Amino acid sequence: MPNQPALFNSFILIKFVLWIAVIVIATILLRRRKVTLKVRLAFLIGGMLIYGFAFGLVTRQGINPNPAFSIRNLLTFILVRQQFILPVVIMLVILLLMVWLSNKSICGWGCELGLLQDLLHRVPLAKWKPPFWLSNTVRIIAFMALVAGLVVAGLDWIKIIDPFKLFQFNFTLWIGLFVSALLIASLFVYRPWCQFFCPFGLIGWIVEQVSLLRPHINWDACKKCKLCVKACPTQAMSDFYKGKKIHADCFACGACIATCPQEDALGWRMKYPITNNGKDASRNSYDHADDINENVR
Repeated sequence: MPNQPALFNSFILIKFVLWIAVIVIATILLRRRKVTLKVRLAFLIGGMLIYGFAFGLVTRQGINPNPAFSIRNLLTFILVRQQFILPVVIMLVILLLMVWLSNKSICGWGCELGLLQDLLHRVPLAKWKPPFWLSNTVRIIAFMALVAGLVVAGLDWIKIIDPFKLFQFNFTLWIGLFVSALLIASLFVYRPWCQFFCPFGLIGWIVEQVSLLRPHINWDACKKCKLCVKACPTQAMSDFYKGKKIHADCFACGACIATCPQEDALGWRMKYPITNNGKDASRNSYDHADDINENVR
């Protein structure tokens, strides 16, 4: 019989390799404007089944890594056990590098819980985009509660309601109740766990403010139809459109790019295109959009 810890370590390594592969593929598709509705749906279903239920079943008695666990695990080792475990740090660094390289693509394309929420959000029901100040405030409070619980009592409150246990079919009453509420909320709010509770979502949001690849507008080609803003399931594209320095969570779903009718107006780019006069096409975006302050949802 194979050694159990070694077996689980092998599955963790395999999952990381698959994560890297899907981020590379997703980035290529986004840059080539190939993320259609069918393509996105296929990745949502496939990713949820593979990263979630397949890995959940084979690691049912062990660890099925996910972005949120990477933060929780590191905090537990440092704050409770007073240990610095290099593999735990490396795991988090790799995930944050994915965020930095391609703006939170790991959340949008590799997190099983995020994929499930994303899939449920496609059910045609009334939707609500929570204001970013609200969702991020709740998420900051949740993160502070996580740190405080670990420091004061060695308690990880997320462990009590851990929604990722869904994929390992490992339920308690509290997990079952929380998961049920979360899945119902996903029908109306885009990725409620990610926007309101996820500790990795908060750290990843900080990192994505300086990400290399993200949606960028070429104002010389933009017709100011704001279809991208309407298509975005969060407030991110609205912030990009308004030229804000700090933007809401962008989960690299590609909806904004897919809906843009002008091929050169919006792209998943490393930097803004350069205009014929040699200036950055993103500069003075307020001058290009005379209706910039209109609240578009």
